[in-house]
Amino acid sequence: MRILEITRGEVPKDPLIIVPIGSIEQHGPHLPLGTDSIIANYVATEAERKMQDRALLYPLIAVGSSMEHVGFTGTTWVRFESLVHYLLDFVESVSAWGPIGVVFVNGHGGNVDALNIVVKEWNYSRVRPRVYHYYVYNKRVVDYITKYFPSFGHADSVETSLIAAINRDLIRWDRIIDAEVNGNINLVRTIDVSDTGVVGLLRRDLIRPEVGVEILRFMVNDLLKQIRDIYGITINIEGNNA
Repeated sequence: MRILEITRGEVPKDPLIIVPIGSIEQHGPHLPLGTDSIIANYVATEAERKMQDRALLYPLIAVGSSMEHVGFTGTTWVRFESLVHYLLDFVESVSAWGPIGVVFVNGHGGNVDALNIVVKEWNYSRVRPRVYHYYVYNKRVVDYITKYFPSFGHADSVETSLIAAINRDLIRWDRIIDAEVNGNINLVRTIDVSDTGVVGLLRRDLIRPEVGVEILRFMVNDLLKQIRDIYGITINIEGNNA
C-alpha cells in the first residue's frame, strides 16, 4: 500500500513501513543524477508489491549525504547530522500509531553511516517500531554482483547495467566512456581522483542489462528475506536467494 494514496482508516494494523532513500549526485557523463534514488525506489517498490497489504510504502527521500561528490554540477546534499535528525524525527512521528517496523531501503553509500546511527540511536532506546537499514549493496549483494562483474564502483558498468534494466532510456549511451579509476571516495572527494566522476571500471562491452535484471531480483529477494527473519512476517520469496 502506498501511504500517499490511502486514507487514515485504510492504514493496516501493525504495518511495516518501507522508505526508499537515495541521493541526487553526479554519476558520470552518462547516468542520471538520481541513479541511487532510482535503484532504491525500484527495490523498495518491488518489495512492497510482493508484501501486498502488510507494508506501507513511503515516498522516496531523494536528497541524502553526498558531500563526497562536491564540485560536480547537480550534486545536492544535506549534512550527516541533518539526515540523522530528520530520519529520527520521521521514526518518532510514525511510532505514535503503531507500525511494527521501519525499513530504510538505501541506495547510496554516503548514507550508510547516518542510517547506522539512526538504527542504533532508536533501537537501543525504544522497543517499537524496530528500525532496520537495508543497504542495497550489502556484502551478500556485492558477492552476487562480483560473480558477473570484476569490480563494483561508482557510475561504473554495474550501476549502468542496473539502470539499463530499470529504464534504458535514462542512459545517455553516446556519452559512455571507457574508464578505469581507482580511489577511495570514503576518504577523499570524487573530483580529487576522477575528473569524469566515474570510479571503478566502466566499459561499454561490460554493460549487461540482462544481468542487471538478475541483480535487482536478488536485491528484492534479499530484502524480503531480511524482513521475514527480522520481523517474523510470512513472505513467499521466489528466486535465487529464497
